[in-house]
Amino acid sequence: MRTLITAWAAHSPLGRDANAHINAALGEPASGPRLVPGFDIREALGRKKTQSMERATGLAVAVVGQVLGRLGLGPDGPFSDPEIGLVLSVSDNMQAVVDFAGDTWSYPKPYQVDPGKIPAGLMNFHAGQCAIWYQLKGPNATVCGSDAGMLSALNYARRLQRGGHARTVLCGAVEEYSPARAAYEAASTEPGARRPAGEGCVVFALETAESATVAASAQPLAEVLAVEFGVYLDVGDVRSALSACIGRALDRAAVSAEKVQAVAPSPSIGARGSAELSAIADVLGEVRLATAWQDALGDTRAAAAGFQILELLVTPGDPGQVVLVTTSDDEGRVACAVLRIW
Repeated sequence: MRTLITAWAAHSPLGRDANAHINAALGEPASGPRLVPGFDIREALGRKKTQSMERATGLAVAVVGQVLGRLGLGPDGPFSDPEIGLVLSVSDNMQAVVDFAGDTWSYPKPYQVDPGKIPAGLMNFHAGQCAIWYQLKGPNATVCGSDAGMLSALNYARRLQRGGHARTVLCGAVEEYSPARAAYEAASTEPGARRPAGEGCVVFALETAESATVAASAQPLAEVLAVEFGVYLDVGDVRSALSACIGRALDRAAVSAEKVQAVAPSPSIGARGSAELSAIADVLGEVRLATAWQDALGDTRAAAAGFQILELLVTPGDPGQVVLVTTSDDEGRVACAVLRIW
């Protein structure tokens, strides 16, 4: 069963529409965190049901709506599908958890809290809100996997399709910038070991070639040939773990290393970033690296691999070219995806 990417939408520090990403204006990035410019939840989604909506939820709902609107995949669209699935990679809703914990100290005795804030602290809250907002009745799943989260979500979405649980799956990732995240990263990360924090959301529409809905109406953008994962115990093992992971992915995709025309590595810097680049060189030799967006986007964590895929999709290249996305994280994961860009 072939999995095709047939559409995408994104909000990122580059902008909030397709043109901002296709014709990205990459000047000198501003200092400090990389934020989605001009994003206001009430302006984007209206005042109804948004009064207490978290920023990450607002980004996810807005971008999912763009994909559905672009393809007419809603309940009344020309390609109506009552069981559209959604798989979303997220972080751990850190700001919502911190805000709720703060209420336990600031509310009057006996330490009552706002019950309306409880759901926002759950990892599946964003995906659930998207399903409620757009009446998506198919499988609804959340993956929490740090920098490798988007590729985990992509793999999960393919399994849903292969298992016959959904023909059309919206697969994406969201990450917000917040004071709580900034404080956590400052305390847990070595100085200079990560890029400035960034935020954003990217969502892809995935269809099988056999479903013949959206795929029949337009030229697919890409085909997902393989997704592979590995683990490492120490940062010194990243190179060998990722090299093996890339090799397995190429074997599964039945693609030789010489056929790979471009690689989008993760925005990691420091020892782990250097090891990732060395692993790519070990397997592929000299190959074009798609890294133009890294400084402008910053460290988007859960959404990082999604933006790596997107940069490859919108960068001009030969029709039918094979490309790779690689990533690693602080928790011992490495991952790789092989795609054919149409």
